[in-house]
Amino acid sequence: SFYHKPELALRRAVELESINQSDAALVLLHEVLSSRRHRTWSPTYEQIMLTYLNLCLKLHKSREAKDGLHQYRNLSQSQAPGSLEKVIRYLMEQTETKCSKAKESADAVPETIETTTTTSTSEEGEDTFGGASPQAIVLSTMSTDPAKTQRDSTLLLPSIRFLWETYRAVLDILKSNSKLEHVYHAAAMGALRFCRVYKRRTEFRRLCDMLRMHLGNLQKYGQSNTPAEESGGKPNNKVRGWEGWSAEGIELHLQTRFEQLETASVLHLYTEGFRTVEDIYNILQISHIRRKAVPNAPPPKAKLMAAYYEKLTTLFWVSENYLFRAFAWYKYYTLCKEYNRGMSEEMMQMQASAVLLAALCIPTLPGKNNKASGDKDSKSGQHGISSTVEDDIAKEKTARMATLLGFHTRYPTREALLSEIRSKNIMDHAPPYLRELYSILEENSDPLEMVDQARPLLEKLKQELGATTSTDSEEKNDDVRDTTLGRYVKPLTSVLLLKLLLNLPLIIWCIVIFQIVKFVSKIFISVVIGS
Repeated sequence: SFYHKPELALRRAVELESINQSDAALVLLHEVLSSRRHRTWSPTYEQIMLTYLNLCLKLHKSREAKDGLHQYRNLSQSQAPGSLEKVIRYLMEQTETKCSKAKESADAVPETIETTTTTSTSEEGEDTFGGASPQAIVLSTMSTDPAKTQRDSTLLLPSIRFLWETYRAVLDILKSNSKLEHVYHAAAMGALRFCRVYKRRTEFRRLCDMLRMHLGNLQKYGQSNTPAEESGGKPNNKVRGWEGWSAEGIELHLQTRFEQLETASVLHLYTEGFRTVEDIYNILQISHIRRKAVPNAPPPKAKLMAAYYEKLTTLFWVSENYLFRAFAWYKYYTLCKEYNRGMSEEMMQMQASAVLLAALCIPTLPGKNNKASGDKDSKSGQHGISSTVEDDIAKEKTARMATLLGFHTRYPTREALLSEIRSKNIMDHAPPYLRELYSILEENSDPLEMVDQARPLLEKLKQELGATTSTDSEEKNDDVRDTTLGRYVKPLTSVLLLKLLLNLPLIIWCIVIFQIVKFVSKIFISVVIGS
């Protein structure tokens, strides 16, 4: 009778839960959701699903929650997509709340909890949250706070595992649903935030692979570049629920990848960051192809692209890639001037200063720049260095990365960027002492004067506190949170030292000759005395 009347099943499940028979109530509701006798959606099924998810959350049954979501997706996707959205958002909100409370409880307990962690063998054995590995056991003995480790394993780990599996299930269910695309990206944002807050590096790699696979499938099987309303109302039948690319969908994909780029910077996963750059390039190519098919389709907004290059400045800073960081700063500055015409003079000065300092931080060596810029004549000089296989590979990597980032040149160099800065009069917006620092580093070749003149300017730069970007990161990561000009002192000092060592042989005549004579005379006297 429960299958004929879902209301009775719901009432019976509530009764079972009230007498501490939660497992039986969960089995009953799962049978109702998976029954094929009645596949017509009604508001009762929504109440059943919410109760079912509460039981899964209470019992930490992530696999059952995933299966229930799939059953409810099949039931409500075409008849009541709004109900599916409500159920998914409810699950994510409740799971995130419970995980936050568990974290607060784990941090608040002062003493070691003597309870043992019950491990459910029915959960995914291949997941990183499974049983403790021998390596984990060894590392636990090396922990500086064994009590906290035990509290986290007892209170926090089950909630973290359930939250991660919830994100995975939601992303898998909505990977090709155009109507609920905003829910898909909300889940992706939540998963990225989860990896950032709880420092889940392995899960972040898996999440990036999952999002990359979803995007690849849409590119491969959903090649309709025009949305359904622009193609006569015919959706793409190759991917279930997919109705083609739209301007809003492309913007959502870009925003998700920007968040992914920032998370890679916070977790110091540079390889994933560079792979994310390639994903963003592919999305921009989709937008370009769509604009060819639909001439009235708008390109990505300048504000959106400015946010992209702002994220890149953070990634290249923590990875110490000063060349690409300087070019990213240049692109960010030009885009900000384009869309933010009401930018204050103070902010313009800070950003112009950041562009100039980022360019000056690029280290340079004799003979490298010409090779990087493709100058074939550099090999014919007396001191020219013949190109090696490694140099050619590095050159191709640089050219590929410049193409992916949308730079105006395939071979970015320090000299090319400084030339752009001079031609665009960017230095006119920088403070006078930074222009003086530029003259010292670029026009002065006397190492004895260079250090003395640059020292007070670097001390003044160290006192600068103005923020150069609008990034408001919540993570306690000094490399990401520090957006002041004072952060450039250390790389500028390295560049100054490098120039000092390179220019020192050019003025070796400055050594006083009588000091050499005095040194030689001491050696001669010692030799005479010894004989």
